[in-house]
Amino acid sequence: MHKFGIPLICFFFVKLFYSCSGGNNISKIEPILYQNNFEIHHRLVHYLNDTCILYVFADSDEYELSLTAFSTENSNIILAEKKVSIRNKNKIPTTLKFKVREPKYDLEIIIREENGNRIFRDAFLVDKTVSSSSIEIKNEDGDEVVKPYIDILSELTISHPEEKTLWVKYFEKEFKSAAPPFSSQGYKFNPNKNFAAAIPIPSGGTIKLEGEGLYFIQTDTSFYNGIYINVFENKFPRISSAQQMLESTRYIMKLDEYKTVAASDNVKEAIDKFWLGRAPDKEFAKELIKVFYTRIQIANRDFTTYKEGWKTDRGMLYVIFGEPDEISKRRGNEVWGYRATDKRNGVRFEFKKIHGQTLLKRMEQFKRPWDVEVYEWRKGLLND
Repeated sequence: MHKFGIPLICFFFVKLFYSCSGGNNISKIEPILYQNNFEIHHRLVHYLNDTCILYVFADSDEYELSLTAFSTENSNIILAEKKVSIRNKNKIPTTLKFKVREPKYDLEIIIREENGNRIFRDAFLVDKTVSSSSIEIKNEDGDEVVKPYIDILSELTISHPEEKTLWVKYFEKEFKSAAPPFSSQGYKFNPNKNFAAAIPIPSGGTIKLEGEGLYFIQTDTSFYNGIYINVFENKFPRISSAQQMLESTRYIMKLDEYKTVAASDNVKEAIDKFWLGRAPDKEFAKELIKVFYTRIQIANRDFTTYKEGWKTDRGMLYVIFGEPDEISKRRGNEVWGYRATDKRNGVRFEFKKIHGQTLLKRMEQFKRPWDVEVYEWRKGLLND
């Protein structure tokens, strides 16, 4: 054992219209992505005999899980189709097995809660030729790890059907939060730089995660592809310390304010004072705090990659602008649309998925809408 000291959705706006490749005839359903009351994680693993297994974690006791695999060459051709009803009071990952021969295909997933109104829907391009797509990661109970974050001291068993040796790169240092959307500088994760250790693990071997940080699992250390497994402070994705509250408020604090709070003898008290300065009374300040840090939690839950979700491009925009009025996904691209308000015009943010990261296409024209939303926060004009 080694020790150390891991789409195609279109038009989300009150109703969802699915009209992308691989799903032209699917009828509209209720909104599905980035809901604050429905936690879903999924991961796909490929095997040598064309078998694919979809692992799903859903925060629900009873739900219907369905998947459809479409040909990338002809969206009218269905390569595989499965549907199953799940009874899962222990909320362990569900497995759904299917077979696809093609090296690439489009996959749609729908999770519909049977005794509620919550629906999750996602779709994405699958590339079986990427070696990391065949990495299995099991926890101590033998369940597949589907979340990109896990508790400290967890023990993982890592395996691959072809590779004899896998590699775990450990990154101890924290990563920077996203730069504003109008900045020319975006942050891209480079797995070949700044890692503290690179440890070989025999396929089927185990590793114990004894330190906080990022564990990047690969089949080859020269590759950019891999699986992110993070160990953060306890209670993640929630914010559980004054220091975390301070760091995640950086998007709306001025630099001098941030430095003053950081240097305070009582950081929590200084943060409370900051929020009280945004509101006419304590009750409204509490509401501002609730909305802001709920968004931080959802961003952590849904957007975590190699760093906390609120630090990513999508997390940053989710925290400041809130839930998008429209979401579209096509292959590796994603677009968020926000309607115009009485303070700003409508705005659309485009993202591209590269090596497991969803990166924003930054533009100077985003400065105006960004400044407006930050101003709203600083004036306590609640927009949730």
